[in-house]
Amino acid sequence: MAEQYRPVKGALKRLQLGAWIVDAESGVLTQGETSVRVRPKVMDLLAALAERPGELWSKAPLIARVWPDVVVSDVSLSVLVVELRKILGDDPKSPRFIETIPRRGYRLIAPVSRIEAVRITHFALASAKDRVLLREGENLIGRDAEAGVRIDSILVSRRHSLIVVTLDSATIEDLDSKNGTYLNGKRLEEAELLSHGDRITLGRLAMSYRFVIIDDEATLTEASKVFPSEG
Repeated sequence: MAEQYRPVKGALKRLQLGAWIVDAESGVLTQGETSVRVRPKVMDLLAALAERPGELWSKAPLIARVWPDVVVSDVSLSVLVVELRKILGDDPKSPRFIETIPRRGYRLIAPVSRIEAVRITHFALASAKDRVLLREGENLIGRDAEAGVRIDSILVSRRHSLIVVTLDSATIEDLDSKNGTYLNGKRLEEAELLSHGDRITLGRLAMSYRFVIIDDEATLTEASKVFPSEG
């Protein structure tokens, strides 16, 4: 059985490291279309270094962090550093990610920033073709490239309507769109509270969704089958 990565306690879960996206929970590094799954100990090393970017990690504390229950030598740490450098495409003679401080330890010199997780709720929009989970907070619907629910139709405004999700409820409002937002056949004039099964139509003929509340036992696919698009 393959060894499963478990983040070191206190480690960052998801971060930007130079051009790389590091997902510590899955043990995957991504850059553009390239994804690399790394060994658990390699991710432990990277996660530790990333907690203190620019600061020196002495070898002994770093070894104790990566191997908390095992006694290993400096050689094991060196091998791990070489493996991580190879994955990152780093040159030890001219490092961009990991700098070796002779006889002392290592430090991460690449820029690091935390990527905040987007909280997905148990609310979704379901149609015959699309199934979109809604995030907590604002969910913009329209042709805008930044829209969470993007619809490529000239009948839909760039910023057509907005669904605002809280922990246990969701509301929808029209954003002064040209062709209107309709809730259960009625054009919206103000923000309305959404209920399971509500039909949302954008631009009257452009796109129709059902608002779905997914319980712990229902999958998104199952929910969309219950309420297929009618338009």
